[in-house]
Amino acid sequence: MVSFLRWDSWLPWSCVFFTGLYLLGYWVVFARRWPRGAVDRFKAASCCMSIVHGTSTSMAAAIYMLNLFYTDKQQMSWSPTPSSHNSSTMMFWLASRLGVANTRFEEAIMEYSTAYFLVDLVHYLLFVPNQPLFVLHHVFTSSYMLSCRFYTGHGAFSTIILFVVGESTSFLQNVWTISLLTHSAKLFNLLNVPFLIIFSIFWGVLTPWATWQLCLYFIFSREASAVLPFPLALYSMWSVFMGISGSLYWVSTHWAKLMSKKKSEIYASFSFQNTAANKYTEEARVAQEVRDQLTGFCMSER
Repeated sequence: MVSFLRWDSWLPWSCVFFTGLYLLGYWVVFARRWPRGAVDRFKAASCCMSIVHGTSTSMAAAIYMLNLFYTDKQQMSWSPTPSSHNSSTMMFWLASRLGVANTRFEEAIMEYSTAYFLVDLVHYLLFVPNQPLFVLHHVFTSSYMLSCRFYTGHGAFSTIILFVVGESTSFLQNVWTISLLTHSAKLFNLLNVPFLIIFSIFWGVLTPWATWQLCLYFIFSREASAVLPFPLALYSMWSVFMGISGSLYWVSTHWAKLMSKKKSEIYASFSFQNTAANKYTEEARVAQEVRDQLTGFCMSER
């Protein structure tokens, strides 16, 4: 097992970095918005960390994957086997890369990301303990990356894939969360529906698809047992599945709130239209009675 206390390990330094971001958000960025000790102030400080983590990891992972793909393609370090003729080039390349030992960059980005999840996990345990979904998500994600980094020495490329599809919504999600915490109605209404749609696509379609590709290799292929013990592979895929399930449950609750709000607005609008129509009908009836009375008065005068 590789020690994480090596001088070149990113984990301890990244923990310091994300702790600094958290304190910066709490004591500087949102200091005037909420009083000291307010729960929303802690949540907003957590968003500062998450914006930096999600944006940096998703961009770095995407650039790394593309660069690695074109480098491998040019060097022809891999070639399709007869059994993979029906697979696309990208799918075969992904499968060929999953069994490769971790590179230093992959180890660094896992340590960097693990540090964020550990610091944010402490935040939830201390200041927002009533959020079990986020706590469980962070526990599963951290344990998955720690096992790949410090136990097996393999599987880091799978985390790179998940970073690309799983962290791409982080920036938008955190801006949406901050608008919700600060009661910025205009910004929240602008972001709400687009964010829910994008989040649902990434976590309801792309991330499950990527996870299934990982399952095909780590659980259903014989090659994976040489680099990752089957019980650990099963636990890793189960951890990813639980993280996806928690994210889907979270977004479904917000879809339900949105649908309930829209339903209430439609009902209120319908009620207003009925009230206006009834009022118009009553006014028309009174006007008709006045005209009838005037007509009768004129006739009697004649």
